[in-house]
Amino acid sequence: MKKILKNGLLTAILFAMPSYLLAENNSSVVSKGEIVTKSSNSVSSTWVKSSGLTSLGKELINQIKKDKSVAEDLPFYKLYLNVKRDIKKGRFSAKLNRKMDKLYRSYMNYLINGGIDWKAFDAHIAKLKKKYDYNVGWEKHIPPYSAKKILANAKLDGSFNDIFNRVEPNRFKYAKLKSNLVKFINIKHNGGWRVVKTNKTLNVGSSSSAIPLIRKRLKLEGDLNGCSEPMDSTVYDNCMAKAVKRFKLRHGSKGTSVIDRATRAEFRKPVSYYIKKMRLNLDRIKWSNRKEARVRIELNIPAFRLYVYDGKDLVTTMRVITGKPNHPTPVFSDVMTTIVVNPYWRIPESIVKKEMIKHLIKNPHYYEKQHKYLYDGWGPNSKKVNPATVNWRKYKDNKKRIPYHFMQSPSSRNALGKIKFLFPNKYSVYIHDTPGKRRFFNEKRAFSHGCMRIQKPRELLKALSLYNSNINVDSIMKKLKTDDNKQIGLRRRIPVDITYFTSFVDDYGNLHFRDDVYGYDRAQYRGFYRNSSSKAVKDNNLEKSKKSKKRKSNKKSVKNSNKNGAKKNKLPAKEKKPKYEVIEIGY
Repeated sequence: MKKILKNGLLTAILFAMPSYLLAENNSSVVSKGEIVTKSSNSVSSTWVKSSGLTSLGKELINQIKKDKSVAEDLPFYKLYLNVKRDIKKGRFSAKLNRKMDKLYRSYMNYLINGGIDWKAFDAHIAKLKKKYDYNVGWEKHIPPYSAKKILANAKLDGSFNDIFNRVEPNRFKYAKLKSNLVKFINIKHNGGWRVVKTNKTLNVGSSSSAIPLIRKRLKLEGDLNGCSEPMDSTVYDNCMAKAVKRFKLRHGSKGTSVIDRATRAEFRKPVSYYIKKMRLNLDRIKWSNRKEARVRIELNIPAFRLYVYDGKDLVTTMRVITGKPNHPTPVFSDVMTTIVVNPYWRIPESIVKKEMIKHLIKNPHYYEKQHKYLYDGWGPNSKKVNPATVNWRKYKDNKKRIPYHFMQSPSSRNALGKIKFLFPNKYSVYIHDTPGKRRFFNEKRAFSHGCMRIQKPRELLKALSLYNSNINVDSIMKKLKTDDNKQIGLRRRIPVDITYFTSFVDDYGNLHFRDDVYGYDRAQYRGFYRNSSSKAVKDNNLEKSKKSKKRKSNKKSVKNSNKNGAKKNKLPAKEKKPKYEVIEIGY
């Protein structure tokens, strides 16, 4: 009886003991979910078994291997190489399982969330709001995937079931941009290109030792094709000129053959610059609005261009004037609901205080010649107020609210032009016409107070009429010849995405790059992909990056950005077709 009780007590003690204390001759620590048997000392886990990798382990390694966007510039790449070495040497241990668990979390974080530190960027946006006293915004949408839940489902199914491909976005030509990223990674692996250091402006017929380097660069990027001139020729020939035009259009410049200062600046950038830029924009897509609509409007701020799509088909595209660097157009998504013909412009108080009061103090009737009148309210029954009866000095340089409102009546001189497209939003910005057409021929078109002025408002109206039977184009065209105000509600509301992509693929498959007009690239590069392999992240949250080394203050960088962005381009004397070659999908 005593023997039975003794054996029962021993069994109970052994049952209650942790599994790792029962494992003999086992030098490694056993992770959660791993079982080590006494006899064989074998491992049974998510990724590793005694004879090799589990099916999930093989899928993970094969996925990372075939994902050509994974390269040495990603933080978890060294861990991936380390895991591969262990596998090659047959080190199928609990330690390898832990490494692969860490590798999975890091890779899925890269795939789902990317490497932008959104918390730090939100702080940057908050500083801009305070600095400019303006509602600056970048709305993001959390990716709808969880690495933890994906792994849990994979364990139940015994496979990832192609989830690696399904978590990647299918909007904004993500797959095509990623394909170009892989192309540039391969270019880098093969030695890249040498930067061109010439300061000489080059025209067709010019000779320079830099020409062979430029020719090679154009060839590597796919701009130079079918030319018979030797690659080492130092003469700038006509075939190369076509390649230069194409290169410049892809970088947001006018399609001329002149290799000018801006073009030379692009030729001085290494391939790693463009790889980083593409990675950044791929990660922006991951956090963009994922709701798909057959008919939609997309507007890309750095490209200064609007696109209307019906499925994958481009219906129309046109140039856009966006907000100035100190009045940036917000990044967000909304739905277009209304078209206003012959709109009134309700002038924001911020514009009155910053730009109009100085003239009103000298001459209260200064703006009446522009059909801008003072009212006691915004409504249609508001009464006009004589601006000479207002003491404008007391509203200058202070936060005291002005009890009156300026409105500009409908006319050909109205700042909103003849048509306004409304999608109500908290930023009070919209798409509209403009009486000033000349600036549409500028390469950089950041001139507005935040709203988006479009080059072809009537064409956008016609495009919307294809999906709204209540839009009578002929009737509206007649109305536009008058100054009669009219609102038309859209029966089919159209989603609008205001985006910020400095690298993208156009509808003809061409890779484009644009200048960072608001300095958002620079802000999002801080902490970009830093330490993503060093620790796990919570689902749908990017890792916190380590504190970066002291840099120049944000104030100075923003000041320089404004200085560059505000530089005025020389406008043509009158609106006319430019002499250079124009490709509509280009600048």
